[in-house]
Amino acid sequence: NYIILQKQLAKALAEPVESLFKEGGKDTWLSIRNLLIRETEAAVSEFLDRIAGFELEKEETVEQIQQILRDRARKVVEDKAREGAGKVLSLMKDRFFALFRYDNDSLLRVWTQDEDIGAITRDALSASLKLLSNLAAIRLEEKPDNIDSVLYSLLSAASSSVDPLASSTWEEVSPEDTLISPVECMSLWTQFEGEIKDPVEQAMEAQ
Repeated sequence: NYIILQKQLAKALAEPVESLFKEGGKDTWLSIRNLLIRETEAAVSEFLDRIAGFELEKEETVEQIQQILRDRARKVVEDKAREGAGKVLSLMKDRFFALFRYDNDSLLRVWTQDEDIGAITRDALSASLKLLSNLAAIRLEEKPDNIDSVLYSLLSAASSSVDPLASSTWEEVSPEDTLISPVECMSLWTQFEGEIKDPVEQAMEAQ
């Protein structure tokens, strides 16, 4: 029954996709696209195995069901992206503090003179910004965009006469695929910086 396969496919995708968004890694969308292809093709293959030996009324029916499985898989990913975008500020803070408060061995940092708080903060900020970038738009098609480069201007002190974030759209990204606009990203980043400021200052004072 392809309904069962749909449910299995959704389950196989939902948790890994959610984890990838939370991690905010460099190749998040590449990993998601690869996962989507792998799990979808596995479901389609299982469906074809199940119907082998049975005569379906029309070849179109088989193709339709294969398309239903592919569409279902895409929707799971898109829904998870929208869900993540809806709570992106919380995810960014979680990511920041996971890197700021804990070292590479997952041990709680002790703010001695040996700790380079500036470098640790920059790394954590960069990771949080990458997470925001990943959730700014759905990237199921392998198309180039400038979201990363535009957002990383937030980490730069350089000023420009043209603010690429003062826009409601991303270049090369359709409105349908846009989850968080440039101007919304700027607002979120300002709020995020305000919410991490005190813990960073407290760490500096503790040194």
